[in-house]
Amino acid sequence: MYSPNKNELDVLLSNGWDRIAYNVLRGLAKGNLKVGFGTDRNSGMGAYSNNKKIKYLHADFKTDPEKFIEDLHERIQQLKPRVYIPTGEEVLTVAKHINRFNDLEIHIPISSYNTLIKLHDKSISTRIASDLGIPIPKTIIPTNFKEISEFIKEFNYPVVIKKFESNSSKGVFFIDKPYDESQFKTILVRNDLKYGEFITQQFVNGTGYGVSALFNKGELKTLFTHKRLRERILTGGPSTLRMSTNQPELEEYAVRLLKSVRFHGVAMVEFKYNEATNQARFVEVNPRFWGSVGLAINSGVNFPHMLYQIAIDGDVATGIDYKIGFTNEWLLGNISAVFNEIKRTKNPLYIKNLFSKNNGFDDFYLDDPKPFFAMIYLIIKRSIRKIFLN
Repeated sequence: MYSPNKNELDVLLSNGWDRIAYNVLRGLAKGNLKVGFGTDRNSGMGAYSNNKKIKYLHADFKTDPEKFIEDLHERIQQLKPRVYIPTGEEVLTVAKHINRFNDLEIHIPISSYNTLIKLHDKSISTRIASDLGIPIPKTIIPTNFKEISEFIKEFNYPVVIKKFESNSSKGVFFIDKPYDESQFKTILVRNDLKYGEFITQQFVNGTGYGVSALFNKGELKTLFTHKRLRERILTGGPSTLRMSTNQPELEEYAVRLLKSVRFHGVAMVEFKYNEATNQARFVEVNPRFWGSVGLAINSGVNFPHMLYQIAIDGDVATGIDYKIGFTNEWLLGNISAVFNEIKRTKNPLYIKNLFSKNNGFDDFYLDDPKPFFAMIYLIIKRSIRKIFLN
């Protein structure tokens, strides 16, 4: 069993399945930090990286949150890192049980559970944004089919249905044609939705923008803005190609929102922006690391390392310049997006988008190629396991 001396590890990470955790690992390694990389039994990209010092296993925070917290506590006690950083939605589980770590010498730079829920829950974050004068799509929380029908009559198709607590394209679907009540009930059952537990919104045309921020106890430390150039699913979801940019109006909205809850840590606020009409609409907040964090790091804003500095030193320098017009592609996601679009349009010429010009990838790096090929293997392995389980 690996038994490091006190503080031989600088940082412990968890939930290391995807490119988000992998890029957090890379960002910390750029700061010459020694990192322990944690995954559940499905493993993950970063477990195969040259940038980790050790890897360890923990329970799945979704299926067994109690065991996840127990495993995490045990590993922190054993490995004695200076800082622990959640890399994804496990931040909510950790925040909810933060008192379980009071007996350990560990810095955990995250907001309180109440703050995180206010931002993660779409019904609450949308209401906060509206109260702050940030433009939002027309929104209701329907309690029956009639309310949805009347909403559609007023604003027409399509409309968007979103679970209160969802991420990416999961828990989100579109109504783009008439349904009777029985058909809509089938949709609710199929998507595990219940009236009063989802919002219905007017569909907003526009380009997706993300404003990422680092806050220290309610004080803004740095911002990074990206524009979505291609998405894995046409109706939304994670971007597969995006570009660093500036957008002062959206940045001001994001800062206003995060300051209002005295945010602490990293977050990304998502908007739709119609460039023809200059109209912006708030979409959601990810009060955690986000899918395109690799673009920020590769453009010059190393959010993971800056978060570590806040945890250790209590603060970090304010404001960082970054490369504008820098593009990153999610290679595996883009391959999926292109073939989905070929299937949808029956147009094989769409394959040209496999060869888009970019400044790099956020899941394939020449200096550390093994994680990319490991991810392909892990996806296939997980898919086969699901087939057998079903």
